[in-house]
Amino acid sequence: MGWKASCILINDREPGYLGSLPAHDPEAARRLIDDLGLGPVQSQGMTSFDEGIYPDHLVIGAYDGAAVIGARTLADDCFSLGDDPLMRRVLDRFPEAEIARFGLHSVVNFWSYEFFDHRRFLRAYGGSADDGVVVDLGDLLPEERPHFERSVIRDGERVFFAEFNGVTEEYDPSSYGEELVFTLMGRFFGCNLIQWGIFGQNKTYWSGEIDPFTLAMEGFDQKRPRRWWWPFSKP
Repeated sequence: MGWKASCILINDREPGYLGSLPAHDPEAARRLIDDLGLGPVQSQGMTSFDEGIYPDHLVIGAYDGAAVIGARTLADDCFSLGDDPLMRRVLDRFPEAEIARFGLHSVVNFWSYEFFDHRRFLRAYGGSADDGVVVDLGDLLPEERPHFERSVIRDGERVFFAEFNGVTEEYDPSSYGEELVFTLMGRFFGCNLIQWGIFGQNKTYWSGEIDPFTLAMEGFDQKRPRRWWWPFSKP
């Protein structure tokens, strides 16, 4: 694993809609921030999903029928199964959408995702190198199924397989979690994000293809309370 992620993807349109790179709506972003109780904030200007996937501040993409929320702390609640204040507000705000929260941290091989459709919890899977699989609930999603069908249970542990340059290699879940996270993100972008993730780190893209990491987003800083002072001088 080499990536980090802490974001929520929301889609109320056709599958893969975010991959069409819809236009960001700044006014809709501010309404969303208010609805989710994430303010008060001030804009830092435009950025992209390349930063918004794991930003050091709040990053919002607001589109016609979809949204992306990125913040460093979002992944902290990935095992809540939707029962945390922010995700409850997100589910209420988008009652007919597909929604997924993702977490990755390469230092500890942490991975996580939870998936909802029409406010119904469907799937969660995640853990870390130290803790192993912490949550594995719900039926496999279509994007997961080929990976799990190729895997085996050995000595009580799941082993995943992947082929590179004609060589089949074995991975424990914490080493394979990044592949699963990017595969499920592809449901929202309509493309194989793991390939874009690998090549994106080197900024090498295929000619004629849309780079999902260029999806327009907007960064925000928390507004700090104004400090009042009273000038005075000694008599």
